[in-house]
Amino acid sequence: MTFEFIDSHCHLDFSPFSENEAYYLQKAQKKGVSKFIVPSVNQFNWTNVASLSQRHESIYYALGIHPLFISNDHQSEVASLTQFVIERRDKCVAIGECGLDFWDPECNKEAQIYVFQKQCFLAKQYELPLIIHSRKSHDVVLKILREMKLSKGGVIHGFSGSLQQAEQFMSLGFLIGVGGIISYERAKKTKDVISQIPLSKILLETDAPDMPLSGFQGEINSPDRVLNIFECLCLLRNESKKTIANAVYRNANDLFGI
Repeated sequence: MTFEFIDSHCHLDFSPFSENEAYYLQKAQKKGVSKFIVPSVNQFNWTNVASLSQRHESIYYALGIHPLFISNDHQSEVASLTQFVIERRDKCVAIGECGLDFWDPECNKEAQIYVFQKQCFLAKQYELPLIIHSRKSHDVVLKILREMKLSKGGVIHGFSGSLQQAEQFMSLGFLIGVGGIISYERAKKTKDVISQIPLSKILLETDAPDMPLSGFQGEINSPDRVLNIFECLCLLRNESKKTIANAVYRNANDLFGI
C-alpha cells in the first residue's frame, strides 16, 4: 500500500538540491512525497525560496529570519522582511524559519528575542502559521507565544523537549515537527514523547540536507527520507499505518492551507 506524504520542512534551495532540484523532487515523489514546504533562513534566500515555488507546483515556501542567521543590522532586516511578506506570492504559507537558539551561552539573546517577536507579530497580522526553531529556549518561546495569542499557531520544528513542553505548545495551537531524531536508539526520551502526543498534532519533516537519519550518517539527507521517518513513527504508535499516514498528511495540509 502506498501513501501520500508532505515534507513539512526541507531546504531545497540549499546545495546540493539547488544544483539538481528536479532529480531530488522526482526521487522523493517516487516515495510518495507530493508536497514540500521550504522555509527561508534570512534575507539572502527569500527570493530563492519564492522562485523555487514558482518553478515547481509541489513546492511552497515560508519567509523568515532564523535565530542563527540574524544580521548585524537586525532591525533593518526585520523591516525588509515585513516588506517581503506584504509583497509575498500566494504560495507563501508561513513565517519562518524563526525562533530562538540559546545553545551558545554568548549569543545575543536580546537581538534574537526582538527578531522573533517581530516575526510573531507578522504571523498574527497576516494570519500565517509560524515555523519555529527552538533550542535551549522553550520556556522563553512559550512565554512570547502566550503573549502574542496567535490565531494560526504553527509547528515546533525538530522537537526534542519533554511531554510537558509539548503539551504547552499544543495548547497554544502548535503542532510538533517529527524528524530523523526518532530513528536513533539513543533518543529514548523524544521517542517516548512522540508516542504519547495526539496523532492530530504531528507533522513529518526531514530538515534536508541536515539531520540525517540513523544508518545514513555522513550522507546528504533528502526529502525522500520522509518515508523512513514515517516507518519509525509507526513503530512508536498503536494506530495503523494507514491511519497515521492519512493523519500526518492532513495535518500539514490543514496547517499550511495547501
